[in-house]
Amino acid sequence: MSDSDKIFNETIQSRNKKVEELNKKLKSEYERHGGLELLTKYIMSETIAPIEDYENVVKIIRENYNEQINVELLIVGAYSAFLWMHYSNEMLEILNLMCPFLPDRERSIIHYLNAYKLYITDGDYASQREYYEELYASLIPNVPFVNNRLKIAELLTGTEAQKYYTEAMNNIQEIFSKDDVPEFSAKCALSTQGFIDELILGTHITKEQYKEMFGVKDIMNYSSQ
Repeated sequence: MSDSDKIFNETIQSRNKKVEELNKKLKSEYERHGGLELLTKYIMSETIAPIEDYENVVKIIRENYNEQINVELLIVGAYSAFLWMHYSNEMLEILNLMCPFLPDRERSIIHYLNAYKLYITDGDYASQREYYEELYASLIPNVPFVNNRLKIAELLTGTEAQKYYTEAMNNIQEIFSKDDVPEFSAKCALSTQGFIDELILGTHITKEQYKEMFGVKDIMNYSSQ
């Protein structure tokens, strides 16, 4: 193992230790003091590597739903249920009931989550009218969204597909690199917004994800803009 690899691994181990220590601290503080802010930080700490305990994310939100759960935590819970491979998604069902009364951004996300449920549970999703309709319902003006447009592009060909492919690229707001392992940032990692931006909207992605979606040439063009 090279010296650079050793340094990289030591940095990862140090970061992982900080994540685990913070998770225990937040769990303890929430159990002592309660409150939505501490609950949110505790839940989000469960989503961070090396923990990534999405089953527990769903469990914590479910246990606290009657007292202090907001829409963003329900969105995190609904998506976490998919990551946990648990397709009986009561949180998405709750969001569907709330959807008509929510702002554009949340409505767009909920429609996408309904399409995403079909995407991961139905091998014939592309031929399902509901999949098509939910994706198009998620195209709400002034809501930056990448993943919905990429999935629509997969259903189309030619100039129509290219239109949504280009829109997806134009909606990316930040590209970061996993090659750089910064000190653990509690402020960023414990944000429901950060989780939603990266995993659901796709507006904040890694260089590796960008290359997979759009190719090496395009990331060079993006960086030069």
